[in-house]
Amino acid sequence: MQCAACRGQMQTKQGEIELRIHGKLYLVENVIFQECTMCGERVLSPQVSKDIFAKVQGHEYKERQVLLPVIECGAA
Repeated sequence: MQCAACRGQMQTKQGEIELRIHGKLYLVENVIFQECTMCGERVLSPQVSKDIFAKVQGHEYKERQVLLPVIECGAA
């Protein structure tokens, strides 16, 4: 499979991805996805996407507090 963004080669991986759904950030762990070896673009299969959205709609997730580095870019 070729990357839609850069035409690089896609590789199957398993790990974690971040998704923003309806303005809320979700961390999806232990998920299988395709990742471009050239540009890093990540793609989920239609079935995996459906499963994730069903879990979000059914509130089938744990809420956890995660520390996140924040960078501020303001006027000098």
